[in-house]
Amino acid sequence: MVLGVLIAVYSSCIDNKFNNATVNLASGYQLYEKNCSNCHQTDGSGLAQLYPPLLNSDFIKNNTTAVDSIIKYGQKGPIMVNGVSYNMAMPSSKKLSDFEIKQIASYVLIKFNKLDSLYTN
Repeated sequence: MVLGVLIAVYSSCIDNKFNNATVNLASGYQLYEKNCSNCHQTDGSGLAQLYPPLLNSDFIKNNTTAVDSIIKYGQKGPIMVNGVSYNMAMPSSKKLSDFEIKQIASYVLIKFNKLDSLYTN
């Protein structure tokens, strides 16, 4: 009983947007590690000229609204990332829910590209 009251009081003092963003980023990190890091690496640096970097990616910064779609449906054809051409097909992520895709996209945008302003509204 006392623990429940303490949790309720503590959580009422926390900005819910920050709390939810933290939970989503933690979940996004776990999902990214499981589904994306094998190719794009844990730090988002990519793999040689096979898989493009997600870290500080000009492609992502110029296509923020497409990140969810790319995760969900994959990517085919050449793309230019930070001045380097990549043409390795990225498979679709049919096993991920839309919510899981949003968590991964949020993680990539915020942690690798510092685009947290997209999520402050």
